[in-house]
Amino acid sequence: MKVLFLQDVRPTARAGDIKDVKNGFARNYLIPQKLAVLATTHEVVRAEGLRKEAELRQKAEAAEWRELIEQLKDEPVKVIVRTGPTGRLYGSVSAAVIAQEIAAAVGREVDRRSIRIPAPIRTLGKYSIPVQFADEVETKLDVLVEPDEDSVGRIEQARAARAEAAAADPTFEEALEQDAAESGAESAGETAMTSDDSGEESGEKSSE
Repeated sequence: MKVLFLQDVRPTARAGDIKDVKNGFARNYLIPQKLAVLATTHEVVRAEGLRKEAELRQKAEAAEWRELIEQLKDEPVKVIVRTGPTGRLYGSVSAAVIAQEIAAAVGREVDRRSIRIPAPIRTLGKYSIPVQFADEVETKLDVLVEPDEDSVGRIEQARAARAEAAAADPTFEEALEQDAAESGAESAGETAMTSDDSGEESGEKSSE
């Protein structure tokens, strides 16, 4: 079914676009929600005006996002997460979570579909994430994934336990040195015993 979009329905279309869509999508969603109408001759003529309005709106939207991007570049977007004792996340940081944090920083709704995470984020650290805020407005934002307060405690406890275990157990080099020292002591003892045995034998021969 060919429809004329009255409003932006991203990523499907912009206001003023005429596109073929599935009948169910048009009849059950687009038309009842007044997002689109059937592309009749009258509506097609109307589309030209809608396109011009959409172009002006897109330019204004792009300009606004460019200003907001400059604000976001001042410091990374922070995402606070819950982790295990090794610092590994329970799950992963989703595009929806990042979009929510960006929205909180700039005071404007962000479509989660504009966040393009290259690979699942499952560990703490800083990540460079591509974001497309509007048509022809794309950038990379630094996202800093940090542990929450409880997770910090678990990580510190695990780190202390590892340090204690490392202090109790000798390193490979220390074990080698210890083995060498013990071998040296054994050799010295054998030499001393041999010397004593030789002395006894000499004493026996002299007495004879």
